[in-house]
Amino acid sequence: MSRIFIATALLALTGAAHAGPTLFEQIGGEAKLRAVMDDFVTVMEADDRINFTFANIDLTKFKQLLFEQICNLTQGPCQYTGRSMEESHRKINSNDAMFNALAEDLYIAFDRQHVPYRLQNRVVAMLAPMQKDIVKPRSQRAAVGPPR
Repeated sequence: MSRIFIATALLALTGAAHAGPTLFEQIGGEAKLRAVMDDFVTVMEADDRINFTFANIDLTKFKQLLFEQICNLTQGPCQYTGRSMEESHRKINSNDAMFNALAEDLYIAFDRQHVPYRLQNRVVAMLAPMQKDIVKPRSQRAAVGPPR
């Protein structure tokens, strides 16, 4: 019985020693991620491919929700308080090109804050599955109407 306890304790210690920093910490923590989100919103506002979708929203709240979402996804100490991606994009006629433009803008913001590309890719890989909840099939986009 004591051997099992010792083996379990050793495995726990070994696992804790090799756990390493979270992706949130590797990116640079709260200050760095907030700076990335500031740049991200600035880049999106200048991007004519998608900026019209953000014309009538509270950008301060939007920036906070982006921060919370990415902080939470990267194992930071945040809770995402926003709506689901499907619900928050229901009235937007999003297509693949718009989703890709948003991803490109995120890469630009990460670059501006000198976040290593390998970490950028990890974040984008975490966001990629949300595409199915954000992008509307062509038939649904036509039913909802043209982009605002």
